[in-house]
Amino acid sequence: MATADIIRQFYDSLASKTDAWQQGLADDIVFSDASKKLQAEGRDAFIQSFTGFLHAFEHVQLQQVIVDGTTAAAVVSYDYVSPTGGKLHQDDAELWKIVNGKIAALTIYFDITEFRAFMGR
Repeated sequence: MATADIIRQFYDSLASKTDAWQQGLADDIVFSDASKKLQAEGRDAFIQSFTGFLHAFEHVQLQQVIVDGTTAAAVVSYDYVSPTGGKLHQDDAELWKIVNGKIAALTIYFDITEFRAFMGR
């Protein structure tokens, strides 16, 4: 499967709130934000870290993906809902690395301070 298709399939699964996004993960995947405040290494750690994040968004949409071989950059829109019902919209940049048809790395660039304050953390 092409790099862009793997990434689109991941976001399609997120948008439909299914677990299919887990199928494309490499066993040694690395997930982090740009500041490294959020970091998970390995498939199980990624799933644990990312699953908590899934409960926070109401809507996700892949706006753009630019592919260079097995690496890609994506612009993704998230609409979050806080535990108190507040709403927040963020557009994130996300960098991907695909190895042997699996997601090997995902680094997200977003305002983690704003997100955590919004979620009451």
